[in-house]
Formats: sequence, structure tokens, C-alpha cells
Amino acid sequence: MYRIIFFLFLISSSVYAKDLPKKFLDDKYIFKFEENIKYPYDTGFWGPIETHTRIHQNPWALRYDNKVTKTNEYSLRFEKRLEDCGAEDCNRKEKTFIGRSELGFFDPITGEKIRGHLGEYWYTWSFYIDPASDGPKNMRDFVHIGQFKMDLEHEKLTRSLLTTQTIDEFNVACPEMSFFFSWRYDGIYVGRSGVSLCDGSDYKRIIPLNNVKGKWHTVLLNINWTDQEDGKIKLWLNDQLIYRFEGKTISKIVKNKNEYQMGPKFRFGLYSQGENGDQVMHYEGMKAEKSCNKLQLFDCNYIQKQEIDVVKTNPDDPDDGNQIVGQYETNDDQGKRDRIINTLINKITKDISKKSNSNKDDIKTWVATEVNKLDWDKDLDKSKDRKKIRDQLTKKGKKTFK
Repeated sequence: MYRIIFFLFLISSSVYAKDLPKKFLDDKYIFKFEENIKYPYDTGFWGPIETHTRIHQNPWALRYDNKVTKTNEYSLRFEKRLEDCGAEDCNRKEKTFIGRSELGFFDPITGEKIRGHLGEYWYTWSFYIDPASDGPKNMRDFVHIGQFKMDLEHEKLTRSLLTTQTIDEFNVACPEMSFFFSWRYDGIYVGRSGVSLCDGSDYKRIIPLNNVKGKWHTVLLNINWTDQEDGKIKLWLNDQLIYRFEGKTISKIVKNKNEYQMGPKFRFGLYSQGENGDQVMHYEGMKAEKSCNKLQLFDCNYIQKQEIDVVKTNPDDPDDGNQIVGQYETNDDQGKRDRIINTLINKITKDISKKSNSNKDDIKTWVATEVNKLDWDKDLDKSKDRKKIRDQLTKKGKKTFK
């Protein structure tokens, strides 16, 4: 069944592919800011693809590539070298070497009076990270490779629900990434940030380090975008259900100045913060539909049967909407590290809150930011190190939140 559907997808992809402008195939061509890249394949409810307003302006930033592909004639090839940065990113102070080669569906096809996606959608794409790529080396740095993000206008209207910090032009304090994919020092994670808390507290590793590079990974997502508790996120990776979340997926649905409701928009490619070296990544097969069957790539009966068969990893976990259930679940030390770090954050937050009248979420966001600056091996690996760090941050936090 899967092979038949997959074959039909290959036929339909080639039939509906459009010719690319010749200039886009020139290795010296530089894609401009907010440029429609004329993607030749059907993206469904995602609509046209444009370059980000801060894509770095070098000819290697973005290419159409016909050498590294999965199913189509062309993939999109992204490259970001250590010091590459575009307009405005170069001047940012919160972290060294901020830059991107990033595209986005900034004007997706939606209903009337909506900007972004609201309600239930199915999404798919495939990505490949070149084996020669450098990855993050420590806990502080990261490369985002895909993120459903809210517009800054939405964030300015909703951040008061989560924080008292001032929202600047980049909203470093509390960005709302409703769901994101992030390459970290020990693998690729998914997570949410700015929906219920400012920090990314819902990190779950979906690909360990030894499986990140040199192979195609295919993503299938079923998301209900809502600010109510009937929201959901279900993620299949390479045909296996690997993550599930139940609960609201948007902090609050509000209207912009033109009376349009705002939902998340998807941006993808390479967005790097930190001394992460050089990366090359390929994307293809991006499509959004209102049902699994309309994607025409998956055996949806098999996909949905996994939802019925899934067993929670820990039924006693109070965060029982989240689970990792798929092919990359391992018994290594990462889960232990996550628990230790979360416990440390909660303990420090509690100790500071006892001596402060500040908002507890603001304190937790500050603590999580400070902890994430640390190096595991140097600062947190041993219990005596953690006690020292806990005492230092508690003392610092009490002064910060007098």
C-alpha cells in the first residue's frame, strides 16, 4: 500500500512541477530579502515561499540543487558559514555569530480574516544534513532547522500574559515558537517556547547525534492550532510516531490592527546562534493539507493505527500529553540529564521565589536562561558542581528579583 501511494506521489510531483527561472540556477545568483523563490512543486495550504528579511547575502546561502534529492528533481540547498549574517542579525548582541539562510511561508493560504494557520492541518517535508556540516558543541548554542513562529505583532499583544520584560525589536525576552526543530550538541530536538512559558521547557530529543547527518529524514505533523486545551501536536518521523502533545498550541489568538486573527507561520532552513561552524542542509517535499490522505505520500491507515496502539512512556508523568514513543527512543544518559536540569531549574526558581514578589514565570525564565548558558561536563556533571551552581544562581537571582 505504502509503495503504491509513494509511486503516485512521484508521478504527481513531476507532472505538476514548474520550470524554474534560469537565474535561480546560476551559482552566482544571490537571493534577495523577501524574494519569492518560485518553488516549482505544489505546497498545498502553505502557498508561496519567500526568503527571510535577514537571509545572509552570499551566493552560497540558497541554491536549487539537483544532486542531493529524495523524490523531486530539485531540493533546496541551504548553507551558512560561521560569520555569515544578513541585515540586522549582524548587530545583535545577545549571542555571538547570529545568522541565517532561511525561507518561510509568510503568506500561507488560509481562511478569510486569518494570517497564518489556525485550526487543524497536516504537514510534511524531508530534510538532509550534509555529513561535513559542523554542529553545536555546547548546551548554549543551537541551529534551528524549522519553526512555526508567531509574528512580532502577535507577540507584542500577548507577552504580557507571560512576562513583565520589555519586548524589543527581536523579542529576545519571550519569543513564541509554537513548535520548532532545533539541532543541539547531542542531537535534534523538538520543543515549544512562549506558549505557556517563555523558555523552551518542552524539549524532546527526536534524533540522537549519530543519526543526524548523512541521511534523509521525513517529517509528518498533525497539529490543531488553538489557544484552547483541545490542541494537539503529533509527529511521525520516517513513518514512526515519535512525539505527541495535548494542550493549547498558541498562547492566545488575537487580532492584528487590520482585524485579522493571527496564527503561526513556518520558516525553515538554517538559523544559527553561537559558534557552530559551517552547515549545509537540504529540504524538499514541503506541503500542507487539511487531511493526511491529501498529502498523497503516506499510508494513512497505518499512520493513524499507531495513534491507537501507542502506550505512554510514563503514565504517572503529570506532563502526560508529551511522549516519545518511536524509533529513536534510547536508554542513554540524555533523559537523566534533562531530569537533572529541570529539577535544578525548579529548585532554584522555588528558592528565589521565597524571597521575591516577582512573577514566578519571569523568575523561571531567567533561571532557565542562566542554566542553559552552562556546559554540562564542566558545570553540571557532578553533584558537587550542581550544588555550587545552585547556590551561585540562587544568590544572584535573589539580587536580581528583589
